[in-house]
Amino acid sequence: MLFGAHNTKAERKGVMSRSFFRLAAFVTVMVPAVASAQINFEKSQYYVAMGDSVAAGEGAMPVTNGYAYQLYDHGVFAPMQVMDFANVSVRGGRSWELRDNQVAEVLCSTPAQRPTVVTITAGANDFFRGDTDIFGIALRVTESINLLLNNGTPYVLTPVLDPVTQTPCAPLTNVTILVSNYYHIPVPVPQVNAIVDSALSGFDQAMRALLPFVYVPAGSKLGYVDLYGASADRQGLVLIERRLGFSGPFDWEPHPTNLGHTFIAGEFAKVFQSLQ
Repeated sequence: MLFGAHNTKAERKGVMSRSFFRLAAFVTVMVPAVASAQINFEKSQYYVAMGDSVAAGEGAMPVTNGYAYQLYDHGVFAPMQVMDFANVSVRGGRSWELRDNQVAEVLCSTPAQRPTVVTITAGANDFFRGDTDIFGIALRVTESINLLLNNGTPYVLTPVLDPVTQTPCAPLTNVTILVSNYYHIPVPVPQVNAIVDSALSGFDQAMRALLPFVYVPAGSKLGYVDLYGASADRQGLVLIERRLGFSGPFDWEPHPTNLGHTFIAGEFAKVFQSLQ
């Protein structure tokens, strides 16, 4: 009896010991595999997307299929291994938020790598929320670009200040800034469509008139992405054309579809390549 009991206890210890070593072996094998699945690269480029819900990816499914994410994922500006990325755009953001909040966020942060590429789509929410001064909307967008490029220089009357030191935050250097207008939004009510299209066309004209007055320092570049002209006679780019995209003359969905976001990304890519 004593011999049998001793043998049973030994067997139990043996089973536990084998289970422990199997677990240890599993962990030993798995941990290096998980750790080696991700390789960190030193980043030499940094892409920042700014603006409104279009820049934030609204309309895309999932949202991370938005045009800014596509530009990053497809390595349009640089391979992902060397490119950092941040999207500081917000749904409902107006030109005021772009100029007064997002610009300060980008300029006054001090990451190891400052932005080398910036994309901007902003202004439509101003109009949709009752601001009919299209030139003033475009002016705030171009003021935002001027701040990014020239903050703390004589080209800026009211610089963005660091909240602690109260000194001007440094402008971006050696950066490519790409700013867009908006695509056609085909509202199926002729009277409403005429008003919306007039605003979109006016915004395009105002941006074209104002951008040449922005001083671009040596080493930096500024490109204009004409979504309005490129989207003429195109279909399937806007959710208003999809099921549930139109409920009435003043209740419709203006954001891009997945196809629309791919179209926008393609237009940004073309302009970027033309500046190289």
